[in-house]
Amino acid sequence: MYNQFGNDNRRRTVFQNKGQSHLMDPKEPIRKIEKAVSEYISTIEKLPEGLFLTPMNGWSPRDVTAHLIGWNQHTIEGCRQIIQGERPDYFEDADNNYRNLNAKSVKKYASKNKINLLAECTDSFKDLKTYLESLTPQQWEKDYGVRYRDWVITIYNTVLALQKDYETHREEIERWAQRQSEP
Repeated sequence: MYNQFGNDNRRRTVFQNKGQSHLMDPKEPIRKIEKAVSEYISTIEKLPEGLFLTPMNGWSPRDVTAHLIGWNQHTIEGCRQIIQGERPDYFEDADNNYRNLNAKSVKKYASKNKINLLAECTDSFKDLKTYLESLTPQQWEKDYGVRYRDWVITIYNTVLALQKDYETHREEIERWAQRQSEP
């Protein structure tokens, strides 16, 4: 989950937990990511249309939204691969800070209409939430033997990484938008 605003260490921090158990009830991480998505969408809804399309350090809020739509879908597929004991395909682009993967999402979700793109974000998150709700608590925590570098990759830390991505992008956009409104 590459952050265009700088080197993204969120995923690294989350995955370095080495498989420690953090979870008793999967409803809690689902609630947390749902809150992060809702707050992100609220932030984007409040942006003036012109700012939605204005670049900030390379990406516009539109581009960030397209990137997050892609990651909702990559997370579903990645979780399926983890359960099969396979490393998620998106790690193939990790050494490149996911630039290629993110560029594909920005191109694929090309709408410049804020309402339409936010609807796609909402819909893709609903798909992710439905998938996550279908998993057992054991599936969330299980170490399926999937590693990236020396990091244990689980459903839990994969979802946590996406949650942190939403939170960080929202915070960055809010700070940037505040600077845009200053005289």
